[in-house]
Formats: sequence, C-alpha cells, structure tokens
Amino acid sequence: MYSPISLFRFMPRLLAVLLICHWAVAGADETDAGKAIETLLNSGRLPLLARADFSEQRPALARLYGANGNRPLWFGAANPAQNREQALAVLRNAADDGLDPRHYDAERLAEYARQADSAPADAVAGYDVALTVALLRYAGDLHSGRVDPRKLDYPAQLGTLRSQPDLAAVLQRHLHMQSLAKLPAELAPDNEQYRLLKRALADFRRQTPNATAGLAFARSLHPGDRDPQLPELRRRLRELSLLDSPVAADAGQTGDEYDPATVAAIMQLQDQQGLKADGVIGRQTLALLNQSVPEKIAAIELAMERIRWLPESAGGPHIVVNIPAFQLWAFKDAQDQQPLRMKVIVGKAPENLTPMLAEDMKYLEFMPYWNIPKSIMDKEILPKLEGDEAFLDDQDIELVERFSDDEQAEDVVANLRQGRLRARQRPGAKNPLGRVKFVFPNKADVYLHDTPGKAAFNRDRRDLSHGCVRVAEAEKLAEFVLDGQEGWSLDSIRQAMAGPKTQRVSLKKSVPVLFFYATAFVDRDGQPRFYPDIYGYDASLRNVLNKLAPENGAQLTSKGNATSGG
Repeated sequence: MYSPISLFRFMPRLLAVLLICHWAVAGADETDAGKAIETLLNSGRLPLLARADFSEQRPALARLYGANGNRPLWFGAANPAQNREQALAVLRNAADDGLDPRHYDAERLAEYARQADSAPADAVAGYDVALTVALLRYAGDLHSGRVDPRKLDYPAQLGTLRSQPDLAAVLQRHLHMQSLAKLPAELAPDNEQYRLLKRALADFRRQTPNATAGLAFARSLHPGDRDPQLPELRRRLRELSLLDSPVAADAGQTGDEYDPATVAAIMQLQDQQGLKADGVIGRQTLALLNQSVPEKIAAIELAMERIRWLPESAGGPHIVVNIPAFQLWAFKDAQDQQPLRMKVIVGKAPENLTPMLAEDMKYLEFMPYWNIPKSIMDKEILPKLEGDEAFLDDQDIELVERFSDDEQAEDVVANLRQGRLRARQRPGAKNPLGRVKFVFPNKADVYLHDTPGKAAFNRDRRDLSHGCVRVAEAEKLAEFVLDGQEGWSLDSIRQAMAGPKTQRVSLKKSVPVLFFYATAFVDRDGQPRFYPDIYGYDASLRNVLNKLAPENGAQLTSKGNATSGG
C-alpha cells in the first residue's frame, strides 16, 4: 500500500498521463467534428435552423472554417467561451436594431449551447455551424437590410450604392479580438437618423401599450366645442409631452370643453407633423392621436430597414425629402442641428408617385421653361386645345418643331399627338415650375422646383403633383444650394428669380439629394413623428418581410403586432 508521500511523488506522472488521455480524446473529438463540419458545409442545409438552407452563406462559411482547419469556431476547449456568449447575446438583442431575434434562432441556439458539453462531436459540429450561419445572416441583415429594394421595384441605386463588407473577415477579426459585442455598432448604418430611430424604438418598447379605445368624434372638433372625450384627449397629449399638466377645470363645465390650452397643444402637434396648425381635429390629426404603441414600433422598424438600403451618409451639405411627411430638410452637414426645413408637395397617389432616389444635384435653372411631358399633354392640354384655339397663347405655351424643314405642321393637335411637335411653357407667372428648378439627373426625370400655387401648402395632405417635388420656399433652398459659390448672394439669387431670361447655374460642388419614404422620422429636436402610409409602401414592405420569416418566426400584422406563425 502506497503511503501519502509516495502518492505525492507519483502525482506529476499521473497528471501527465491524464492530460495525454484528455488531449487524445479531445483530438479525436476535434477530428470527428471537423469531418462533420466539412460534410455540413458541402450539404448546404442544416435542419437545426428554422431556415435550413444556408447556401447563401456557404462562401463565407467555407472561408471561416477553412482558415480554422474545419475545426469548430465556438465550441470546445480551444475556443474562448466569451466569444460564444457574446455571439449569443448579439442575436438575442437583435430587436435593439429593429430586427427579430427569432429570425436568427436566438433561443434555440442558446439551448444548443447548453447541451454542447455533453453532446457527441457531430452534434457539436451542427451547433457550431448553426451559430455561424445565424451570425452571418444577422450581420448581413443589419448592414444591408433583409430586403433587396430592387425586388420592390425601387431604383437600383438604393440597393447597390451601399458598400458591402467582407462578413467573413469581419467575424474572423472579432473572433480573434474576442470583441463580438462590438459587431452591431460596426455593421449598423452610420446614419444619424438611424441612431435617432433606434433610440426612439427603445423608448417605445419601454412603454405599456395603451389598451383604451380610440378617440372618435362625430365631426371635426373645433376650438370651444364640447365632447366627453376631452379628458382622454388631454391624457394622450400629456403622453406626447405636448401638455404639461391636467387642465384645472370643473368636470361639469369646462372638463369636456376644447379649451385654449388643449388647442395650443394640438396646434403644436400639427405643426410638428407638417399639418395645417389650425387646432381643428380632423381626420389626419385624429389618426395621429389614435396611433398605438405597436403601430409606432412597426413604423420605426420599417424606417430603419429602409435606411439600411442607403449609401453612407453624406459628409457635407445634403437634401432629404421624406415623401409621406411632405417635408424637406437641407443639412449643412451630418451634425447640423438646425437644418433648413420646409413643406413640399409630392406626386399624387396612386397614379403619379414620386420615386425614392439618391442622386447628386448638378445645376439650377432660374426662370425655367417647362417642357411639358407627353403624358400631361395628351391627358390635360390637348382636350383643352381642341375646344379653344387660343389656349396655348393664353397659357404662354409655345411649340417646338420636331420635324424636318420640308414637312408641314398645319394640324397642331394631330402633330402634337404624333410627337412631331412638342410644347413648352415660357418662364413667367403661369409657369408651374415657378422661378427656379433644381436638377439632379435621374431616370424618372423628376426634380425639385418652385411653384406659383402657394395655397396648396396649407393643405394637410399634399400629394398633388405629377411626380416632381414642389418646394414652399424656393428662394431659401437656392440660397442653401449656392452657399459659398462665388458670385452668388441672396441679392443675386433674387435678381435671377425675377429676371426675364432663363439662366442655368452649374454647381461647383454637387449636392446629394435623397427622396426617402419613412412613416416614422425623428426630427432634430429628438421627437419622433409619424405619418400616413400614403403610397402603401409600408404595407408592401411588411408583406415581403413576413414572407421571409421562417415558419416559426414572427409575422407583422397591419397593426404592427407580432404573431406566431404556424
């Protein structure tokens, strides 16, 4: 029988034997796992995931595992537990960026991780590849969006201008640095609006959804009117930080009266949303007041998805038009806290939609001609011309020949219909382009322009144009665009806008222009605004996203609520 002292002497040798045995077993496990990983990568399918087909991720997977000798990246003694824990946390927190953790199997991957220590090598290989696939999917969705906008008939540049990172290299670097917690910050859009929306999303998620019934007035509510729902109206205004405290009033007398303090709060809401600030609660103002927390969350998530399609933020002056907001913002730079802001009129739904686009403004035209599009000529002008031969002269419209010298244009209407003549409206008070247009060449042939019809800017819903965007304050926009360009001051701009001739001004430095569509937008005061889905784009995008969801993933309803698929 060995004494304690003799056992102590043999301990180092015993430990060495045990370690050799452990390494032999571990080596065998790694070999088995490596073979299993290779087989999985060749198959392109993994039933452990809700979306079993991972063929889209195969090239990145081959690089990641190939660089590691086809050994596991996450599990096993050779891999730091911190990497696995951080990766799982990133997937669990996908909702922070408006994504759904269920789309990346976050919970089932966490369960696999709990089972890995006692699982056979081939099972561990599956768990390992599953986690890598999920992380690659998440990284791609976070950076570039879950939907290719070109599949929604949006302009191609919205899906191609954004630079695509080497996701395999990104993951490999973070694995080596054990810094996967920083992955979301690196891959999310470097866009101030995106960051503001993310903050607003977190705020709304902390709110308790309001289960009370929507406000419903028998008719538009005017200042001084009475309605029993006024206390509930004030409560909602306080939730929106538009009313500081309950109005001191006797319930039987002024409690149901639409009093001045409440009117002022409604006017502030209307002004923030670009509506006519008259204090009258009509259909659009009522819709804003009735929008639920889940609906606001859904709108924010869709706005964040669209930002992922965009090129990186412009560093210098740039112009953004949010189509459903009927608003334009002109920023001096990405940090501009006081951008120029004005109302706009956009294309009429559903026939004359203003397109989403990202282009560079190249020049301005003061006192422009309006080259009348053939579609407008055929539908609107020719019927009037057929009944009134003096119509063209009355509207300052002139004809420009498109035929050779030996051809005749005796029948004006016929030649216009056949395209042998084209019409343009001379500069002046009747010209619908007003005194200046801002040109950024694009396939849709749309532009920003002034308009003589200023009264339309007082309307709440301003989808009224043929597709181009009319601006409320063209002089201020011209001053913004020409700021710093030699020879141009406010006085010279005013002279050009009052001159008798057309004057083209090429910009020394082009100005990026973005026509965007977001029913949720955070203004520079930090307050989120919500707008009607005038073109139905939110509904379309929501439907496409739901089709991409796995069978057991979340589905977004028209109200923005998530339901489980069957």
